[in-house]
Amino acid sequence: MPYSASATRHKRLWIGRFTALLPALVLLFSAATSLAVDSLPTDHPKYQKVKAIYDSVARAFGDGRVPPRLIVSPVGASSRNAVAWSDPGTEGAIGLDADSGPLQAGYIAIEEKIFDLFASLGDDQESAIAFLLGHELTHYYMRHGWVGDFGNSFASLEVGRKMIKAASYEDVIKRETEADYFGGFYGHLAGYDTLGVAPRAIELIYASYKLPSKLPNYPTRAEREAIAERAEANLRKLVPVFEAGNRLLLLEKYEAAGRLFEHLAHTFPSREMFNNAGVAYASEALRLFRPGALKFGYPFEFDAETRLKAKGQRAKGLPDEFAERRNRLLQKGADNFDKAIQRDRGYAAAYVNLAAVDTLIGDRDNAIILANKAMEMARRNNETITLANALVVRGIAYAEGGNKEKAMVDMAAARNLGSGTAAFNLAQLQDEKGAAPKILGGSEASGAETIARISPRDDFVKSKEVATFSLKGVDKEEPTITVYSRQGSGWEDMLISVDGQLVRLVSAGKGYAEKSSRGIGVGSSSEELAAKYGEPSRMVTSRQGTYYLYQKGEMIFAADPQGRVTGWMIYTVQ
Repeated sequence: MPYSASATRHKRLWIGRFTALLPALVLLFSAATSLAVDSLPTDHPKYQKVKAIYDSVARAFGDGRVPPRLIVSPVGASSRNAVAWSDPGTEGAIGLDADSGPLQAGYIAIEEKIFDLFASLGDDQESAIAFLLGHELTHYYMRHGWVGDFGNSFASLEVGRKMIKAASYEDVIKRETEADYFGGFYGHLAGYDTLGVAPRAIELIYASYKLPSKLPNYPTRAEREAIAERAEANLRKLVPVFEAGNRLLLLEKYEAAGRLFEHLAHTFPSREMFNNAGVAYASEALRLFRPGALKFGYPFEFDAETRLKAKGQRAKGLPDEFAERRNRLLQKGADNFDKAIQRDRGYAAAYVNLAAVDTLIGDRDNAIILANKAMEMARRNNETITLANALVVRGIAYAEGGNKEKAMVDMAAARNLGSGTAAFNLAQLQDEKGAAPKILGGSEASGAETIARISPRDDFVKSKEVATFSLKGVDKEEPTITVYSRQGSGWEDMLISVDGQLVRLVSAGKGYAEKSSRGIGVGSSSEELAAKYGEPSRMVTSRQGTYYLYQKGEMIFAADPQGRVTGWMIYTVQ
């Protein structure tokens, strides 16, 4: 349903835990939705900023369809005092009469007024806008409009009354719950704090639009609170599961991370979810190659562990006891990369990862084709990291095919783009001694680090505020994974049980005001981090930025693409 000043819709959002209600504001039209809607020009600075947010959230949905047109309704336009709304048009309609007239394109709209209103939120302006757009995108992608938006928009017409009558109260509840649930989660996946910005955004909307609490044919404010509470209960469990998957990847618990991402992909089938699962399975497969079998480093491999262990070749003719499991994991990785590409044909990272798997299974020709596609997309989208990774994979394929000269050209180009993996591979091609990177890691752990006065060595306190999620294995090779999570103001305390091990992580993020024991806080520069903690043992680059891992100190710092610290974790593995 659209957001407007004609009704209220509530939604509790999570930031450690849900703290406020998010309204869904329903717009009533007095005329057909096919009427033209004014929009800011596409080269207007406000339009471009909203469009960047819109594209990011739409990509997180990864539906595979082109998202509908975005409209930013200018101040003074006849938008009937709306906040944000969606119109499905006749997209996806079945059984249209031959004389039904021209088809109507769908769109999603947001007012310029709300853009200006959210400017008072400062750095959270984009998250607040993403929060509104995510809700409307859910309605569009899940095809809610035929009974909801369409029927409500024509409430004064006979066709509208019939459609509203056909939509039961349960139907309305289901649609609004889905919009709250999926919109909030996909906004989170897109990198916005949609789950935390809601309280202030809602206060601004209520104050500015003077919202009524009751609209005919729709749930009351109290009923919307109940909808939000049900969405809250689910999201409180699933958002920590997504974060647990990311943290298990960082700590090299690859197969467990892959299982969590695959499970989440059943409900939230986004390109990133499938890609992360593929990275996890492919990284686990790398562990299962014979020592010395892999000469080069791969972009989805987070460190040089496999190569450092491969000091001597095993005797020829010995059976490779891990071959079957390794091949199964590689196939699972490839399947997930394929699914990510199906969700978004322009997702260059998935092409790179699939090309890397192809080199591992010996399909070098296809690896080169995929890497070339990824390079073209990365150049077009100015994705430097992905471009470097594509060059690395293509270089490996050339080297494995005996074309050392082309391989060295690609590795040198990737190294110049900042790829440490390329630098290592280039040294390998040049047969340099001691090319393997050093295991660093900063200072020894002192036990002095805490977050919110919590140490990962403390006993984990389970209470009614703790969100718990368990994923049972299908067979004996898949142990139960259990995630416990509790949150506070800018911090989270997480305990993960997997395969007999306990992984405890305490993390600090946006909104956490204190600093680490050596004076690093949110907003510190990567230069300050290096000065205080030294060189990391590993650096993991992601779409959101870079993770700096200090294995000796059992700490992980996260920084944005500009090199500013966005948070950190302290952990222990028992």
